[in-house]
Amino acid sequence: MRLDVIELQEFYSGSELGRTTKELINRVLGAKIETDAGSLTIGFGFACPFLENKFTEGENKDFLLLMPSEQGVVSWPEKSKSVSALVDEVSWPVNTSSADLILISHGLEVSDNQDLLLQEVRRVLKDSGKLVILVPNRTGFWARSDSTPFGYGKPYSISQLTDLLRKNQFQVDSITPSLYGFPAKRGYWLKSLLLWEKLGTKLNSFFLGGLLVVEARKDVYAVKNVKSSKARRYFSSVKVPVSTRSRS
Repeated sequence: MRLDVIELQEFYSGSELGRTTKELINRVLGAKIETDAGSLTIGFGFACPFLENKFTEGENKDFLLLMPSEQGVVSWPEKSKSVSALVDEVSWPVNTSSADLILISHGLEVSDNQDLLLQEVRRVLKDSGKLVILVPNRTGFWARSDSTPFGYGKPYSISQLTDLLRKNQFQVDSITPSLYGFPAKRGYWLKSLLLWEKLGTKLNSFFLGGLLVVEARKDVYAVKNVKSSKARRYFSSVKVPVSTRSRS
C-alpha cells in the first residue's frame, strides 16, 4: 500500500509533524544532495519537500521530478514552470546516463518492482553520478506507525538494503540514520522531536533511527546479475524538458 500524492502533500505541508519531519530530513541531506553548475537532479517518488531549497530560479542547474502513476503527480515548483512528470516507475522518459544526482523518497519501499526500478535508476544515472535514497528503517519506530508516510511499504534493515543495492550493481558509500523521536501528531513527543534528534545524532544509533539515508553510486565494474527490464517503454527517451538556466 502507498499513499497518494494528495496525502503526501498534506502531510508535509499541512501538519506540524510533517513540517518538522521535513526539517529534520533536510538537515541530514544537506551537502549530500548538492550539485555543481550544469548538473541534472532527478527526484523520484515524492521528493518535492527535499529539493525545494535546492531549486533556485535562474541558476545553471536542471531539475526533473518523476512521480509514479500509482501515486499521482503535482506541479512543482509552485512559483515557476513545472518540472514534474507522471511516469511508469520502471520506464522513465529520460536519456541514458544523463543524471548527476537521483533522489528517491517514498519510492523504493512502496515499489512492487524494486529490482526493475533500480535498474532504471542505473540506466539514467551517470557513471560519476550519485544515488540518494530515503527508506524507513526496519528497527525504528517510524516503520511501525501509520501517522507518517514512512509507515507504509516495506521497511529495510541495513543488510537488506545493502544486499538489494549490490544485487542491482550499486556500491553503498554511506548510510546515515535519522528521525530518532516517536512520530506522534501532538503532545510531548511531537514537541520533543528536535531534542531527540540531537541526542540520537550524538549516539549515531542505527537501531533507533526511523529513517535510513543511503548514498550510493554505480558499480561500473560489477558483473551483471540482474535481468534487464523487458517491460514495454511507454515513453521514448527525451531530453530534459525544463531548465532553470537564466535566459539572456
